[in-house]
Amino acid sequence: MSDADDDLRSVLLDHSDHRAVRNVFGAYTGGGTATLDDYVEAMRATDGELAVVADDGAADVYARWNGNGGRFEHLTIWPPWSIGGFDHKDGDRLATFLEEKDDLRPTPHSETPFEDQQVLSSLAHRIWP
Repeated sequence: MSDADDDLRSVLLDHSDHRAVRNVFGAYTGGGTATLDDYVEAMRATDGELAVVADDGAADVYARWNGNGGRFEHLTIWPPWSIGGFDHKDGDRLATFLEEKDDLRPTPHSETPFEDQQVLSSLAHRIWP
C-alpha cells in the first residue's frame, strides 16, 4: 500500500461518522457503492482533505472543496502539465460536471495540484486554449 493509499484511508476513517464518507469508503474498499453526490458531499464533510480525480479523455480532472472560498473547484490538467480549465461550482453543478467524466476516484488533497499553490501559479502561462 502506498503513502497516498494510507493517507486516503486515514482521511476516510477520521470522518467515518458521516454517511457520504462511509459510502465512499465502501466504494474505495470494494465493500459498497457511492454516488456522485456522496463523493461531492464527502469532499465537503472532510473539509477538503478528500478530493476526487477523474478522466476526461487524455486529461485528468481534479475536484476539491475549498473551505476558505466556501465552494467546490475543479481543475483540468492536460499532459504535459497544461491547464485545460479551472472553475468553481456549487455541489449539484459539480456532480453534473463529474457525471460526464470517467473513472472517478477519491484521492487525498495532498496528491492533487491544488496542494501547492506555487505550482498552480507557475502553470498560469500554460492555460490552454
